Amino acid sequence: MTAMQEIPLVPTGTNGEAVEATPAELDAYVAHFQARVLQDAMREATATYWRRRAQTFLDARARPGDFLGNSTLEQRRARWCRLTEIAKACEARAQVALIQDDEVIR
Repeated sequence: MTAMQEIPLVPTGTNGEAVEATPAELDAYVAHFQARVLQDAMREATATYWRRRAQTFLDARARPGDFLGNSTLEQRRARWCRLTEIAKACEARAQVALIQDDEVIR
């Protein structure tokens, strides 16, 4: 068999092992992968997705009583600001999704 004729390898399981796949198995794998990519793209196009992401970043900020380790006040402030800015960016993306939805409806 030449390199071009080798049976393709399809990853399986969580340990990253690869097994030889038949053409039908490879087609099924690719079809499943394509469907997941489309699902992810559709989900990420919604305002609800981006608002949920924004809330996740806001929730990641330190709260009173949290263990802060050896971080300095400056590091904690920088993290707070960074997480807040990311949340604002997610909210802005949610607004874009709403505008796009509105344009599609018209």
